[in-house]
Amino acid sequence: MNTGTLAIYDLECGYADGLMQYINQKQSMPFKTLAFTNKDALYAYLKNHHIDILLIAAMEMETDLKDKNIEKIILLSDGKMLSEYTEYASIYKYQSSEKIIKELLDYFVEVNNYETAIPDMARDVELIAVYSPVGRTGQTIFALTLGQILANDFETLYINLEEFSAFNKIFHQNYDGDLSDLMYFYKQNPDTLPIKLKAIVNTMHQMDYIPPLIYSKDLRNIDTEKWVQMILAIAATGMYEKIIIDTSHVVADAFSLLEICNKIFMPIVENPVSLMKVSAFEEYVLKSENNKILDICTKIKVPPVSIDVEDESFLEKQLWSELGDYVRGMLKEEE
Repeated sequence: MNTGTLAIYDLECGYADGLMQYINQKQSMPFKTLAFTNKDALYAYLKNHHIDILLIAAMEMETDLKDKNIEKIILLSDGKMLSEYTEYASIYKYQSSEKIIKELLDYFVEVNNYETAIPDMARDVELIAVYSPVGRTGQTIFALTLGQILANDFETLYINLEEFSAFNKIFHQNYDGDLSDLMYFYKQNPDTLPIKLKAIVNTMHQMDYIPPLIYSKDLRNIDTEKWVQMILAIAATGMYEKIIIDTSHVVADAFSLLEICNKIFMPIVENPVSLMKVSAFEEYVLKSENNKILDICTKIKVPPVSIDVEDESFLEKQLWSELGDYVRGMLKEEE
């Protein structure tokens, strides 16, 4: 997917080379990355090559770079900025490399006339829905554990379409972007989806996940067909082998979403009312002539889960709990 060029210019050799190597080892980056620690070498490169983004140490910025073969200049700031260069975008130098990458990807989308076409399906992608017409089934904790286990062997993405996911509280962090931002950019320009996806995803125990919507109104106001289109477009990027869709009745037409999936896991609880809800769901599916949904649906009973939300690693610990053993056994049976 490398179609552009990112150049890093910083006199700190270890910093410039380290950041370059970190970015280049990341998969699906939309640019190749070069590092310069010598001004003459940078200027020599610019004589014959175009640079999409130059990430340059703020104190090394020079006015004549504006006239060079550079699409966008971003200052790498250590907290100090020269007044004559305040017009330029800046990125704080001493934050994590992951955050620097996310900011760079956002800027890369803005580069004039830059488009990234979504390729044909690069590999087999399995869409896995986790859905239940019954509440209080342990659906989300199951879906997250399933995703983490699959991520040990496959490139895996988790998408949450619940009304109130509370991920910012569960993971004890505020997100710079979420699913609504991704949908906004997808509707504005579908070609930028791979870059925006890379900029928005977070990672937990090798599993990528898109921070869910904060306001349920955003979820309710978007047609299910648009969610279907975007999820299929994500699959078409070839970035993932497994995509888990943790969905609920809040999606206007959950059946349209379930129909595109290869597999559905339906958590249930064995009490009379819950079983009647499952039966009503099955009757509705049959009357709608959506038999495929029942054919690919597996009912599961999620074992009791002990959760300590004060423990920031409690989701990872589920991998070695009764739930983790249950999921591994279930996957083995599926094979």
